[in-house]
Amino acid sequence: MTKNFVGLSFAFLLLIESAFAQIYRLDDSSSAQGRVEARYVTNEFGAPLAETNSADFMFLKFGLVQYRLATSAYKGQKAKIYYVIPLFIEGLQNPRALTVRWKGNRLLADGTGHAGERQLVWSGIVTEDWMQDEMDLEMQVELAQLRLREGQRFGFESYFEIEINE
Repeated sequence: MTKNFVGLSFAFLLLIESAFAQIYRLDDSSSAQGRVEARYVTNEFGAPLAETNSADFMFLKFGLVQYRLATSAYKGQKAKIYYVIPLFIEGLQNPRALTVRWKGNRLLADGTGHAGERQLVWSGIVTEDWMQDEMDLEMQVELAQLRLREGQRFGFESYFEIEINE
């Protein structure tokens, strides 16, 4: 009984703490690239997708993508920054059919996520007006779950959120 009470008490405290968290979308409009094109698009065997008659997966490699996040409004505050992959992506039939992987260069943590997920990439006290880093970014898409119109390109805008507990 005591273990259950302690566990429930801890869960309740976490719920209360998250209820007071404020979440904001971070401005990344000062990042070097507004729209990032994949450098390589291959099938699951590494062959160029355009030269493949049948493939189960599409792999997109973007290389290093630079991000510059406006954090001046949060200086001096304890914060968590999340990388957010939107849930609704045109043409994608199932959120699990998209896997995004990234490796942070200096500040941002490595991670993996799917459509509709937000993944923690940084936690600490905000000390600068701008947080700048690069992420080595790649994606995998299950082609059976992708329905694009003729001539339509696959794409979406991921973004960053900051969570402040007051």
